Amino acid sequence: MSVYELSAEELYDSYAQGANPADLLGQSRIDLATRLRIEEGLKQEEAYYAADQMLAYARQRVEAQTTQNE
Repeated sequence: MSVYELSAEELYDSYAQGANPADLLGQSRIDLATRLRIEEGLKQEEAYYAADQMLAYARQRVEAQTTQNE
């Protein structure tokens, strides 16, 4: 299945390796995409797409958790 067919949540679940969303947000887009290229064998375009989706999903989870704790 192509990374473009996966939802942001599915990409996060597949490639975040159990990372806490807040910890993932501490990584840069470039670092995350590079890791995806090296460790997961994604092509550059796929890696940047997946990184963007994963960071957006992590941001949503952190914001939801923050809102829930208020």
